[in-house]
Amino acid sequence: MLRAPSPIPSGELAIFEPSERSIDFVAEGATVFVLGSAAKHPHDLVLGNYSVHTSAGALRQGEAEIRRIGHQLRANGTLRR
Repeated sequence: MLRAPSPIPSGELAIFEPSERSIDFVAEGATVFVLGSAAKHPHDLVLGNYSVHTSAGALRQGEAEIRRIGHQLRANGTLRR
């Protein structure tokens, strides 16, 4: 179990609010965790199933391209269902 500042059960994802303050982590027993951090992106982001884009149109285009490539790979036998 990991506490930061409240308990985070095994297998759970914790998302913290943006802040300039530090976060104290306390491991209770054998604990493994991954911490990710990033600067705020300067643009609004549109999330899709497979990708992230800066507009709904770009997302549609990107996901259509992913589908096209998937169809092509299945047709030539590279990708199986």
